[in-house]
Parts: sequence; C-alpha cells; structure tokens
Amino acid sequence: MARVEVDRHAAVERRLPPVSVKSGGRADGYVPAGKSGEQVLVPLTQAEFDHVQYLRRRQKSAIYGGVACFVLGGALSRFALLLPLGAIIAVLSAVLWVLATLALKRFLPGVDISPNGRRVELSRVHRKFVAAVSAPEA
Repeated sequence: MARVEVDRHAAVERRLPPVSVKSGGRADGYVPAGKSGEQVLVPLTQAEFDHVQYLRRRQKSAIYGGVACFVLGGALSRFALLLPLGAIIAVLSAVLWVLATLALKRFLPGVDISPNGRRVELSRVHRKFVAAVSAPEA
C-alpha cells in the first residue's frame, strides 16, 4: 500500500478521481474516512462500501446490545445471575466494538491533515489510486 498527498478541498468535496483507494478498481461512491474532525471522502467500490457499512453496523449493534444486556441484567437483578451475566455480555460487547473499530480503521486509509489544513496525506491506498491522483488532468 502507498501514500499520497491530495488537496483537502478536493477530498471533502468528492473531487478525487473515481478510483478505489483500496483495490484500484472503478469507484462507485465515496465514504467518510478519518477522525470526526478530520473526515474526508474517499472513493470505494460498491463491495468495499458494503464492507464499511457492515463494520459500522457491527459497531452500533455491539454498543446497543451491551448496554441493553447490562440494563436488563440490572432490572432483573433480583435473580442472582442476571446482573453478572449482563455485565459479562456488556464487557464482551465492548470488546466486539473495539475489534470492529480496529477493523474499520485498518480497512479505510489513514488520514493525516497538514498543519496548514490545505493538504491531506492518505496512507494505505492502492498504487492505482496514487497514479490517478498524480496524473495530469487533461
């Protein structure tokens, strides 16, 4: 995987070339990547987009399921094992959330915004995407 520097406005306004940052194939759409304050839109194929959506659903379901099991265990705590069982499920759900977050972070490219805020360095991108970004526009 390679690194490339792009204009931040192009990345935010979906003006990057329609080449997937992961596979180098023809991109079908854009998905946000980076931390919440530094998000840019990167092109992906439909299959890659579906994978990102799957990982994001896993994050949400892990959190909601863990909280629900802990609350349910607390509500039914008059039964001796339900509170500890709810706590164990909540901890396991937190671990699943961390794993889904790490998988999502590894799947999407790394985003590093320059100190002046005008350029963005994308890491872990496909070499075909680098070539498309570096090619002179006709």
